[in-house]
Amino acid sequence: MEYFDTFDENGTFLCSEDEADVHYKGLWHKVIRIWLYDNEGNLYLRVRKKDKKLDCINELHMLSSESISSCFDRGMFEKLGIHLPATSKIDQAYQKKIKTYKIFSDNSELKDNYFLCDFIGEFDKSAGFFIFSKDTEGLVKVNAKGISNLLSTRTGEVVAYTVIPGGVQANDTRFIAAEDIYSDINEDVYAKFSNVINAVANVSAIHAKERREAEKIKILAKKNNEIEDFVSHADDNEGNNLY
Repeated sequence: MEYFDTFDENGTFLCSEDEADVHYKGLWHKVIRIWLYDNEGNLYLRVRKKDKKLDCINELHMLSSESISSCFDRGMFEKLGIHLPATSKIDQAYQKKIKTYKIFSDNSELKDNYFLCDFIGEFDKSAGFFIFSKDTEGLVKVNAKGISNLLSTRTGEVVAYTVIPGGVQANDTRFIAAEDIYSDINEDVYAKFSNVINAVANVSAIHAKERREAEKIKILAKKNNEIEDFVSHADDNEGNNLY
């Protein structure tokens, strides 16, 4: 039996409860949705085996006393067979409250009240992942802005590159239309992706700025070393008769 941390509707922690009681009582809990990106503005999406549509990497319940990073790592391993590198940063893209109520044929009830939390993590492009999940066919790389335009206009196509362990298979591509992106019937597909894509764009912009600053520091350090080297050689001749 799995146990979930429960919260009030404002997100204040209450206690830990088993899964059955959480859904029977309609207690608020957290569901984590996992997205992977790179600093070049790409999303890495899971290819669903059943319908061949593209989706986030995983969506799973956060267990009792589990940290965000541990849950993210567990979700990656379930679908891709790899762990999130310890140096990788995880950023929250979005959170919203979902209320679901169902009555089944045996008159049993399901009250599923949860915080749906979208988190993005940087994908290690050299990772030797291994897909063993029965509901997953593969992994593809797509341009995040391209997906955003596709879903907002519902027209056109974007290229999806097949990702293989250790890199991208450049000659294995498919063209993606809006109907190739998975969306639950209770959620608008553009809304599902837009906050994540915006978060990826923001994080990528920050990384790009950091790279530019690092390059400036590197160039400045090189110039300083050249000046110091020149001064050092000049000092070697100090006091010598050059004529």
